[in-house]
Amino acid sequence: MDMFAKEKKDFLRKKDKSKKGSIDKDINPLVNEINSKDDYYTTSSCAGRIVLLEMKSRKKNECNWIFTKHDKVKFDEINNALNGYSINDNSNGAKNNSEKFNKLKSNVKIKNPKNIKNYEIWLKQQPLILHVACRNMEAAKKFLDMARRLFKKAGIIGLTERRITVEIIGSEHLETIVKDKNFAVDGEYLKELVKYANRNFGENKNKTDKFSKLIKGSL
Repeated sequence: MDMFAKEKKDFLRKKDKSKKGSIDKDINPLVNEINSKDDYYTTSSCAGRIVLLEMKSRKKNECNWIFTKHDKVKFDEINNALNGYSINDNSNGAKNNSEKFNKLKSNVKIKNPKNIKNYEIWLKQQPLILHVACRNMEAAKKFLDMARRLFKKAGIIGLTERRITVEIIGSEHLETIVKDKNFAVDGEYLKELVKYANRNFGENKNKTDKFSKLIKGSL
């Protein structure tokens, strides 16, 4: 067994350390197709997701995950998660959720404003992200040529003697603030955001499925 094949075998045996702990169902056929090829294996993947995040700062580790789904969402799912979340608190079941949000909506001053000093909630629809280890430059070029038929954001992000790592990121995304300590979007606008987030997610999934078929017939 050559070094690349050994590394591939060892890597694919490892426990999934992602936040979700498993491969997203929508990207599973693509991941399996790539991993079935001798010159490639996936090192990380995400099919895309729709999330609500409370941002305390611009640092990734200083945010609370309010809602996440690796699929299309319903308006009620987003609306209920948004209105049932306790500000700056990881517990979504807090009894004072409604009181806090009602005060925010009416711009009433809250007794302890330090708790919500940097309070922002963002709705984000994020696209496919895929990292693939390639045996050599020839294999990486072949993979990239194929990926760029569907994905504009595809390129080499890692280069060593043992492998070349390619990254693919989908183009379909939506990212906007929906609440802070001074305002909240109304229901009609939120419905429109959900509609466009779902539309983008559907387009992202179509490209993922096409890419899987393309790899099956060409690599």
